[in-house]
Amino acid sequence: GAAPANPRGKPRRAKNAGATVQQLYELCFCLWTMTYECEASYSARAAFNRDGSVQTLVDLVSGAPREKVVRVALSALRNLATCGSTDASEPDPVGVPGGRKAVNGATFLGDMIGCGLMKQVDLMRERQWTDPDIVEDLKILHKLLHDNYKEMSRWDVYQAEIDSGHLEWGVLHTEKFFKQNAKMLEGSDGNFGILRTLIQLTASDDEDVIAIACYDIGEFVRHYPNGKAVARRLGAQTVVMQLIEHENADVQRHALQCVSKMMVNNWAAVH
Repeated sequence: GAAPANPRGKPRRAKNAGATVQQLYELCFCLWTMTYECEASYSARAAFNRDGSVQTLVDLVSGAPREKVVRVALSALRNLATCGSTDASEPDPVGVPGGRKAVNGATFLGDMIGCGLMKQVDLMRERQWTDPDIVEDLKILHKLLHDNYKEMSRWDVYQAEIDSGHLEWGVLHTEKFFKQNAKMLEGSDGNFGILRTLIQLTASDDEDVIAIACYDIGEFVRHYPNGKAVARRLGAQTVVMQLIEHENADVQRHALQCVSKMMVNNWAAVH
């Protein structure tokens, strides 16, 4: 059967089209206000982690037309990045079988890296900002993101990117990466959660994301033992075949290559 709905319920990609500057500001302001609950509440942290709020804030930082929106979005991201998990009323679980997953600043930083915020912050620091709060938040986020990135394995970064749905071509989407990491797509529970998410991402409204998802599925098939059978069982072949006639030439090409990898025994010889 086909892959189930996104397990974390995250939107593919937040879109600002049609919203006024004031509406974007009010959305940001609401999220910013709620980030102050995260220091003392596991429930608040879990809700931010579950509902795709980091992606929304990163999109607002990247595409906001006014400095006031950028300021509030950055401040909200900073609050999330620096929140702890020391609340006495709702302690985070530690090593409890079947318990809740710990959620803290490091969790949110991983999400931010997956959403591409690190590159965005680097670019924004080169601009001349008149607002000292923006300058300060960019400085702090830059340090936190880069420090956290150093601690993450390449697989951690890949996992965060897939989870965010914000895919970009780079070293994580190469033959070399999949030769080394195809087995990791099994997941600790053997449920192939990352592969399921990749299959869902072929329905994204972003054509680059669709093309990259097709590429990654094809490379999994090539480098994972019995990868063809696993991908077919999860419905990958059916959904990718529908993309062969996609209006975007890049999507067409990667979809065709992906299907070919599922159908031939020696892709290298054909390619």
